[in-house]
Amino acid sequence: MPHYTSPLFILFLQVFFAVQPCHRVVTYAADGGWWELLQNNIGIAAMHMQLLNNDRVVIFDRTDFGLSNISLPDGKCRNDSRDLAVKYDCTAHSIEYDVLANKIRPLMVQTDVWCSSGAVFPDGSLIQTGGSNDGERMVRTFFPCNNSKCDWVEIGDALGAKRWYSTNHILPDGRQIIIGGTTQFNYEFYPKTSAPNVYSLRFLAETNDRGIENNLYPFVFLNYDGNLFIFANNRAILFNYKKDKVLKTYPAIPGGDPRSYPSTGSAVLLPLKNLWAATIEAEVLVCGGAPKGSFYKVWKRNFVKALDTCARIKINDRNPQWTMETMPTARVMGDMTLLPNGNVLIINGAGAGTAGWEYGRNPVLNPVLYWPDGAAGSRFQSLNPSTIPRMYHSAAILLRDGKVLVGGSNPHEGYNFTGVLFPTELRLEAFSPPYLGKEFNYLRPTIVSSTASQGKLIADSVSVTMVAPSFTTHSFAMNHRLLVLGNEKVTYVGTSTYDVQVTTPGYAELAPSSYYMLYVVHQYIPSLGIWVKIS
Repeated sequence: MPHYTSPLFILFLQVFFAVQPCHRVVTYAADGGWWELLQNNIGIAAMHMQLLNNDRVVIFDRTDFGLSNISLPDGKCRNDSRDLAVKYDCTAHSIEYDVLANKIRPLMVQTDVWCSSGAVFPDGSLIQTGGSNDGERMVRTFFPCNNSKCDWVEIGDALGAKRWYSTNHILPDGRQIIIGGTTQFNYEFYPKTSAPNVYSLRFLAETNDRGIENNLYPFVFLNYDGNLFIFANNRAILFNYKKDKVLKTYPAIPGGDPRSYPSTGSAVLLPLKNLWAATIEAEVLVCGGAPKGSFYKVWKRNFVKALDTCARIKINDRNPQWTMETMPTARVMGDMTLLPNGNVLIINGAGAGTAGWEYGRNPVLNPVLYWPDGAAGSRFQSLNPSTIPRMYHSAAILLRDGKVLVGGSNPHEGYNFTGVLFPTELRLEAFSPPYLGKEFNYLRPTIVSSTASQGKLIADSVSVTMVAPSFTTHSFAMNHRLLVLGNEKVTYVGTSTYDVQVTTPGYAELAPSSYYMLYVVHQYIPSLGIWVKIS
């Protein structure tokens, strides 16, 4: 394993009774979380989102639907003879959202990024790949900056295969692996080497349902041993990409219903704990999706109820088996997001139908909280609803302050705001999970704070977590992972202030070099996160 130095983070925590600050008007009590409208119109539908280490979010849609609702700056225009809708286009199809300032800035993307994928490189730059039409072999780079100059840089024909509905994952050596896509039963790496450009992956052909596919945007997670857990349709493999070898074949999820696009469920790698053990327990949770045949039935206007089950599996067990659980509501096209305290938020989506143009019905407005460490049968908690349906082509990502940014929803081939069941949605909102309620301020740690007050900290209830921000699109948060660092020593240093000593992960298979959000968690209440660089 490629090891690197493991620095010690000495964190000073302060647990205090804060003077109650002024808040924006919220709709619901904190026990079910609350919603906040951030922007009434960001100009584009948020199909893809990635948080960068300067607290700005890159958001983009597609270029081949026509004009967006936000103009490019400084007289810029796209001049693309290959575009399928508007060949000369002075509107933006990507924006940068400044979380701290609550402002947006239009960006210039030239080729079609529709249903593409991406990941953040160790230097903090977003490397984004593929798309449709003239974008299917493109690589695009966005390097974060704190001025108005940074923008997309595009590299033509940089991929060995057309990548549309594929999945990217950062590897321990800093490269990206790009897996699958429509009609692509293969994978490749970026940046390129002298090795072959494209490698066959039979598993993707085996999970392909003719005429539907059901193996697109496969769920991919890096295991602690450096191998990849790859899930498509209703089953998974453990894959050694270095040797191009399948190491383990997992059983199909009981019932055999598909969970991958377009029968779109979602998945997360549950928090990794006990990081210095000889064997680390790694569990994958897959939730929602659409029953077999749903995609064909919507053509006849028969919108089948979505799946209401989750399946959980310990991927490193000798004889791994799926354990089934039932969600409070059925959900297809939902997003699953890891929260700083190790819980999982399930948000967005529909109660019937599938992914695709006009194929979803019965929007699910209530998020659901999943407690991985809770007792079986009581791990789900229904939270307060949004008023905005988030259907096909919506997304959700975790922000550093512990809120979840939610945007998108456009189940139409173009932007359509009137006379349709679910109008194109340009609003951007934030969901605050219950842990952000002011009634928990007396438990909430503050990292490196100089303010002192009365409070009490329970040392055994303190942990430090490290979260990799995700590239989220089409109900899958790529590269999203959470590591529980625990605490090695908690020392009281005076007036509600404590030193907490933790060691960061010691090898790149566990925590690939990148920027992470680091939190201190006390009795499930997280601090405001800080950015740390693992290199």
